[in-house]
Amino acid sequence: MQLTSLLIPILLIVVFYFLLIRPQQKRAKQHREMVNQLQSGQNVTTIGGIKGTVRSVDETVVVLTLNNGGTEITLEKQSVRQVDPS
Repeated sequence: MQLTSLLIPILLIVVFYFLLIRPQQKRAKQHREMVNQLQSGQNVTTIGGIKGTVRSVDETVVVLTLNNGGTEITLEKQSVRQVDPS
């Protein structure tokens, strides 16, 4: 009787791990790798939806050029959501 009462919570934890925790960890790892591989000249989109071209990359900061050289903004590298196809 006690074995079955322990089995249900353990099964729930395993299901939560494989359906929620593991996929989130995988996405976070992919994002870290993408951010670490940013290079000057790449077109990117930020988490705020701003699209621009990477002008320079530092350890924690990226400078984006907007409007074909009209405006530059400085952002944290983690705020880059994706690298857009050129």
